[in-house]
Amino acid sequence: MRSKLRLVGVALVCAKVALVPLLFDTAADFPFVVVKALFSHALAYVTAGILIAMAIRFRGSFLTRSPLHLVVLAFLGVNAVATIFAVDPLLALFGTHGRMLGLGTIADGVILYFGLVLLVRTRSEALAVFAAVLASSLVVLGYELIQLISRDPFKWDQNAALRPFSTVGQTTTLAEYCAVLAVGAVAIAAFANGLSRRLRLGLLLYVGALVSGLVMTQTRSGVIGLAVGGALLVLLTWLGHPDRRTRLISLGGALMGGAVIALVLVATPLGARLLGTVELSASVGGDEATTPRLEQSAQVRVSFYRMALDIVRERPILGYGPDNFVIGVPRYRTDSEPSEVQVSLETSAHGWLSQVAATSGLAGVAAFLGTVLVALILTLRSGFRPAAWIGAGMLAAFLGAGITTVDEVGTDWLLWTSLGIIGAATARPWSVAQALPRPSPGRNSRAPIDDHVVPAVVGFGYVCVGIGVLLALTTVNALGASHSAHASHQERLVGHTQQAIALALSATSADPRRSAYWDTLGLAYISADRATDAVVAFKRASDLAPYDVRYLGDLARGYLELVQKGDSSSAARARDVADRTVTVDPNHPQAQLTRAVVMQVIGDLPEAARSVDRALALDPNSTSPQLYLTATQVYNANGRFADAIAIARKANGILSLPNTVPIRVELARALMGTGQPSQALAELDIALSIRPNDPAALQLRAQIRSGFSSQ
Repeated sequence: MRSKLRLVGVALVCAKVALVPLLFDTAADFPFVVVKALFSHALAYVTAGILIAMAIRFRGSFLTRSPLHLVVLAFLGVNAVATIFAVDPLLALFGTHGRMLGLGTIADGVILYFGLVLLVRTRSEALAVFAAVLASSLVVLGYELIQLISRDPFKWDQNAALRPFSTVGQTTTLAEYCAVLAVGAVAIAAFANGLSRRLRLGLLLYVGALVSGLVMTQTRSGVIGLAVGGALLVLLTWLGHPDRRTRLISLGGALMGGAVIALVLVATPLGARLLGTVELSASVGGDEATTPRLEQSAQVRVSFYRMALDIVRERPILGYGPDNFVIGVPRYRTDSEPSEVQVSLETSAHGWLSQVAATSGLAGVAAFLGTVLVALILTLRSGFRPAAWIGAGMLAAFLGAGITTVDEVGTDWLLWTSLGIIGAATARPWSVAQALPRPSPGRNSRAPIDDHVVPAVVGFGYVCVGIGVLLALTTVNALGASHSAHASHQERLVGHTQQAIALALSATSADPRRSAYWDTLGLAYISADRATDAVVAFKRASDLAPYDVRYLGDLARGYLELVQKGDSSSAARARDVADRTVTVDPNHPQAQLTRAVVMQVIGDLPEAARSVDRALALDPNSTSPQLYLTATQVYNANGRFADAIAIARKANGILSLPNTVPIRVELARALMGTGQPSQALAELDIALSIRPNDPAALQLRAQIRSGFSSQ
């Protein structure tokens, strides 16, 4: 109890639950995920060293016994085995760059669980952890409010005023965060001993702020989390609370909660989204009958759940491996997905059940559900233990909200914190053994027989802590690599090619396992007209992530650069890469577009047309200027002028005006092919009004006018 090392561990736990939701870094290539994950991992390394040191130093008097410990370790063990047999073991170990939910992050969560169970020993320390969460959440809510009123000092890719994401980084996970903390705060206000009436009222006001924050996200899963967590608290109250009056009050609370949810459904945009999950559309026959169907975002989730099920069918025992869901997307993507699924390479199965099933198989599902079941059984068997009930309510809210929510580093700690609270409240002492004896300072006192072992044992414990600190420092390199990659991208956009190359080289040197950094390096080389070096970098990126057609597409275009420089042997390589692209992900429009471009450049126009047709069929509502431009060029080259005119006019009605200029030039060529020179000149005039000095438009207009003059 007096160990300073233990108190350091408690401080690390407080730092994790407070800062992981808050941290983001606009200088990183992924502003939220990278810094949260690396900071969390750094704390986990040191916490693990402290736990090992304390166990060595104090042995049984430090450890506790609980069946929950065993199932938590079993879940970690299943994921460790799944990592060994993963489709991509390296990816399973470190996770995808944009999510970082590999085995390392799972181990991070398990360490947080044991940190809460073994290090937090007093009521004041538990209050310190709660205060850390409370202070952090107030900052999260404050920044959400800033985003809502359009006063965000940072520029993001999405409009945060419509659906804020605050410091958490995802709108859906922000809702999950608010739901879990709201249920936990309700449980504290209702069950915690020794709280004044004023403090309980303050907690309820805090709950109101969290619920308001949830409503502003317009996320349906958060409402499910509130309902499930609240229902479990009411059930626990009726089954285990000793006070009959409290049991009756819980019914009133349940009715009030139901009224709040009903108000949300009626009076807020979130309610409209929730009620609109199932839409009614007119039947094909044209009569007044209607057919129910899921709205688009729900259809997207159903598609990912189907992919997860396909993965389980393929590898039922251990799945693809931690964070390997991304590999299954191109394998099981059909040609009739919702547009969001058709054009993206999703890294999350959009729910804890589908994610666990796809990444650790039925063994992982059994271990995870076993962990949840054991935690709830221990809560019920322990009787009225407020701490366990608080943890159980938070756990239920997390599972309810997370069943349709993407996994994120910024909120996964809520799961392990909930389990840790239950574990700490229900665990039993390992033994009655005390700390190892120390020699008496008296001259005549006799030291224990094994006294000479004590310094060595204590020293080894501190060595473990030192190793943890050294491992934590390694995350600095990974963060530096992320900064360098982002800076390289920015320098390339403003034409500073040498600086972009130097920064990208720094990123690949600091963290050579990330395919995105090698692709960034390849793009920097392309901007410097160093196609040979670019091909080497793109090849490294595609080798690290062979499932990602973006890197294969960049590699194919790198070979085309060499072809245009006179390297005829690169044409065959470009064709091989293009064919491999559509083999890897045949139902991704980008893969078909890559093949069309390659076939167009090497002169195989029939195959180019076939791939263009396929790309347009897969993404009929595309907003890609490159796809429309390639389509009109390929159709013109194949003499399909009517198709070129149709697709060009469609593009002109969709794209922004600057992006239509090269397409209007191709439209003019198609119009000339059908004998409509005046209409062709009209399109060129529009193109030149948008971009007055466009050389292609000027040249074609001159050719058309010279044809008129010769006549």
